[in-house]
Amino acid sequence: MYLENFVIPEDYQAKILEAHRKLGSVYDDTGEQKEALATSLNRLKELYKWGHISKEEYLAEYEYTQRELEKLGPAEGGGGLLEKLAHLLGNVADAWKDATQEQRNKLARTLFEQIQIEDNRVLYVKPRPELEPFFKINFESHARDSGCDPEGI
Repeated sequence: MYLENFVIPEDYQAKILEAHRKLGSVYDDTGEQKEALATSLNRLKELYKWGHISKEEYLAEYEYTQRELEKLGPAEGGGGLLEKLAHLLGNVADAWKDATQEQRNKLARTLFEQIQIEDNRVLYVKPRPELEPFFKINFESHARDSGCDPEGI
């Protein structure tokens, strides 16, 4: 099985983690969104104090803004998820070898968005989007080790 031989070289794990951190810092505007929503709550409070909106309007808008803030979650901490994914995938071969069939099924559902099986053979797997870079590295590593050009496949 593919997962029995799954390997992500240590240097690649570090490279992917660093690339994701850089990408996240460029695209993550959670802090700005939170600040804008907090400013909106302050303005809303002022509008209510000044009598420009009713209590019902204030409460409805307040609840909506609070829900939007909750959706954003913590501004920090997203990087920890990537480290956990790298650790999980770095040890997936050992986990697969030691797992029962039920545990293997759960592991496969955790790693893959789609799995196509025919006659007890896996024909196709599609990794979850957040794991795809790790699977690509694994594929390229195996291709190089077997003397193939990963770009030519």
